[in-house]
Amino acid sequence: MNLTQTIMTVFGGLAIFIFGMKMMSDGLHHVAGERMRSILRMFSNHRLIAVISGATVTCVIQSSSASTVMVIGFINAGLLTLTQAVGLIFGANIGTTITAQLVAFNIAWIIMPSIFLGLLMSFVPMPRIAKWSETILGFGFLFLGMQYMSETLKRLAENDAFRNAFQTFQCAPSAGEWMIPLFSMLGAIAIGIIATFLIQSSSACTGIIIALGASGLVDLYTAVALVMGSNIGTTVTAQLAAIAANRVAKQAALAHTLFNIVGVIIVSLSFLIPWQNQPAFFAIIEWLSPSIGEGTEYIPRQIANAHTLFNVFTTVVLFPFIPLFAKVCQRIIPVKDAKVKYQQLEPHLLDTPPIALAQTTSSLRQMLKKAWKMIDCAINIYLDNNEKNQAIARQLEKREADIDERQKDITGYLAQLMRRDLTPREAEQIPVLLHCTNDTERIGDHTALIRAITEKLNSENLRFSQEAEEEFKKLHSSLTDLANAAINILVQNDEESRANASILAEKIFTMLENSEAKHLARINNGDCRPQVGILYLELLEEIRKISRHLENINDRAGMLYTKLPKAAKQNP
Repeated sequence: MNLTQTIMTVFGGLAIFIFGMKMMSDGLHHVAGERMRSILRMFSNHRLIAVISGATVTCVIQSSSASTVMVIGFINAGLLTLTQAVGLIFGANIGTTITAQLVAFNIAWIIMPSIFLGLLMSFVPMPRIAKWSETILGFGFLFLGMQYMSETLKRLAENDAFRNAFQTFQCAPSAGEWMIPLFSMLGAIAIGIIATFLIQSSSACTGIIIALGASGLVDLYTAVALVMGSNIGTTVTAQLAAIAANRVAKQAALAHTLFNIVGVIIVSLSFLIPWQNQPAFFAIIEWLSPSIGEGTEYIPRQIANAHTLFNVFTTVVLFPFIPLFAKVCQRIIPVKDAKVKYQQLEPHLLDTPPIALAQTTSSLRQMLKKAWKMIDCAINIYLDNNEKNQAIARQLEKREADIDERQKDITGYLAQLMRRDLTPREAEQIPVLLHCTNDTERIGDHTALIRAITEKLNSENLRFSQEAEEEFKKLHSSLTDLANAAINILVQNDEESRANASILAEKIFTMLENSEAKHLARINNGDCRPQVGILYLELLEEIRKISRHLENINDRAGMLYTKLPKAAKQNP
């Protein structure tokens, strides 16, 4: 095999490694998808819980970049405060070390059984087993790619030109010295930053470093410098995700970058402390995973342990200063507006469907509140046409356009969510939310019809009979109760609330039938002018249609995710 073929084999192994890592990550994410919501509920002002939660979530999705981008989405949606996010980010840096620990094991014997078992499980027509098959297949491919890289790099290590290329930023101390060359270390850190920026995965970059160490192309000192650079490079993904987000989310992205930069500085300072004739950090690594013989078999484990120690040590040192850390980020990127703008339909939340669906339900609730306020205003143009109601009435056209825009946003968001890999229950909610959104939009549309009727009554100085007006006020009151019940169900989704809403709907339909019958009798008896009577019946029909839309929302609400992670700040 010539040099070109050998290098291509290395890249092929890297491709298999990254593919396996993604497949395993996706499989774990799918298996734990429902549990992710429970983990997210653990976010609180308690720093330790936030760190543990961050580590747990990152262990599941196998990527600190992905989990930090998720945090950016949560903050931009108003689900997390900056202090909570900083704790989560600290934990994410610990959680991401699990991949390096896995690939450092020499368990080549498990590769083919994993691939074979994963393939067999993929044929089982049971969704839960099929999801686990993806995880097991990914696990096999992860180690297969690692094996290809390691074995091929060992052959490349025999090539003098290739080996010399890796000596440029060799960080091992000179013979008889214990100090690491400063410029070599900075160069290796820079290479780690660039490599991770290009690959967009610190876990994949660490896997490559472990493969290089196992082949003898880099020593432990150089590998640690590369790992430190990789930890900085992985923060670029969060910075890119925060570009379109609010300033609090930008502060969280900055916190991720500062954490890793400060971590590199702290660990680099430990290199200046001698212990057993070597830097203290490496003495600890040697104690955790001692060298065995003259070979390089122990190097992968030492690199993995160095990666874990780097992030655990940095987290322990900075943990007491999480509030101060958040304040520093707030000082560097201050919030200019008095009120931070949150985006409920946050694009980054689409990768966590349960949260995205809960946010969609919350957006639907806001849309319904606005639609009902329009209806209430249109009815009050007749019942209580005061100055406050007139001010709202002047904005009805603008409010209706806002309702239409909200429907468009929710529909577009759900269309994007449909392209994700959803569980059956998650997939079932999308058409339900679409129907509820359309019902809400139709409620807003009835505003113009009711407003036309009530303004005609006012402009021509027409009034209902006293009996009809009392009935109309009671209907308005009951309709208000039904609308509030629908709005509350989209927050507190339980059987009792839905049962109460159902009773209210039945009550309104009964009242409508009685009012129509009584009003027709009044017209026949001459107690009500036909012109006014027709307008009254038209209003009753509009109330009936609105009630049906509200009843549809209440009936479907039982399927929706409504519980959101607790946060100190959230959209009103």
